[in-house]
This record gives sequence, structure tokens and C-alpha cells, in this order.
Amino acid sequence: MDRRADTNGIRTRYRLAGKVGAPVVMLSHGLAADLTMWEPQLDLLSRSFDVLTYDIRGHGGSSGTPGDYSLALLAHDALALLDHLGIDRAHYVGLSLGGMIGQQLGAWHGERLVSLTLCATTSDAPKASWDARMREAREAGVASLADATVERWVTPAFRRDQPELMAKMRAMVLGTSLEGYAGSAAAIRDMELAAVLDRIAVPTLVIAGEEDASTPLQVLEQIARAIPGARLLRVAQAAHMPTMERPEVCNPALERFLLACSRQQ
Repeated sequence: MDRRADTNGIRTRYRLAGKVGAPVVMLSHGLAADLTMWEPQLDLLSRSFDVLTYDIRGHGGSSGTPGDYSLALLAHDALALLDHLGIDRAHYVGLSLGGMIGQQLGAWHGERLVSLTLCATTSDAPKASWDARMREAREAGVASLADATVERWVTPAFRRDQPELMAKMRAMVLGTSLEGYAGSAAAIRDMELAAVLDRIAVPTLVIAGEEDASTPLQVLEQIARAIPGARLLRVAQAAHMPTMERPEVCNPALERFLLACSRQQ
């Protein structure tokens, strides 16, 4: 069930469902997606955890604000939601933009995390290409980016075999406000995370799609090497949305990791 909370100057849509009183797993989506991208993980994770999904500022059902965002702002949005719900510490799982927010949290707010999972993400970005994408969004609208966005998310075979899921993915893009898209794109453009990865001291799992052209395997390998003790899961036949494209691979590995980290507390 959708809920709303006034947090950090915005109205945030979130859902909290699962095993009441169990450790909390917070799931954070990518740019131009929303909390529904985590549906393939919910049934499994809800057996052992209280699962918190939410829409990033300006995405889905969360309100946006004008201007450029920063990863620090988006990380404080996540912390403000945890504070609102009275959650001191949580497992954090983020994909793409959500993974960038996760790196920010791990480097600067690690005391709030039990563990960190980084899916299909990166620590820096080509500024010129993100400036161009922001210009296109502002000039032609977010809808103009929808087809190219969903094509980057998954492999050609998935696009061919899963038309209903492709339609849901496109709907996520179309549900992203211009403020949210452009503001978050600015946060990606301006991030400088590579130099602080060695600050991350919580147990970390890195998940990479082997056919991901947006955040290639070698980028995730580099992140995993830079974070002390991090482990890497390579997912074959998956692009930028491995958790949606290959949940049968990602889910068991994610569950094992989260349960092991919970037992260590």
C-alpha cells in the first residue's frame, strides 16, 4: 500500500511491507524508474525482512523540486525517510542512481547502514553527455527519452520476450517529472565518488550485468576492488536492470548476503 511522508522538503511516496520487527531493507531505484522496479524482489525479501521501497525526489509518486540536485541531497532524502519511520539502521540496496546514493551513504553515513548493495552503478560520469541528456529532456520532455532509456536497461532478448514488462518499464520513465529527471541527472553529472569508496566500511555486495552498456562490468569490478572487503556478483544475460532481468540469479544471492550480514549484528 502506498504511503506518503513529508520529508526533507518533499512529499515522499513509500511502501513498507514484510516481516514486522525484522531488519529493514531499503530499496532505491534508478533514474527514471520508481519503487515498482523492485517487485521481483519483494516476495522473497519479505519472508525475512521488513522491506522499504520509496520513490526518489521527482520520480513516481514523490514530489520534485526545481534546480540541480546533488547526491548529498538525495542521500539526505533517504535518511529523512528512515528518521520519519524511526529506523536507526537499515540494509541499503540501490541500483544505478540508487547505487550512487548508496555510495554516498556508505562513505558519509555508514553508521546508518547494516550493509550496502550496489547494482549496475558507477562512481563518476562523463559530464558532457549528461549535460546533453539534461538539455534534451528540457527541450523535448522526458517522454522523448523513454524508448532509448528502456532499451539500455535490458538485453535485446528480454525486450523481445517480455513485452508486458517493457511496457511497465516505459511507464516508469513516463512517470518521472522533468524536475526529477533533470535534477537527478545533474547529481549524476556532478558526482565524485571514486575517491571516497575506500571510506565505505560496511559489508558490501556489488552486482553487475555482464551485458550492461551503461555501467559496464569493468566499472563494477573497479568499484568492488575499491571498497574494502566488497564482493562481486556477475550476472550473465543481463544489462542495466539485472534485478528485473535475472531475478532468479540476483534474488538468492541478495537474500544470502542480507541474512549473513544480519546475523553478524
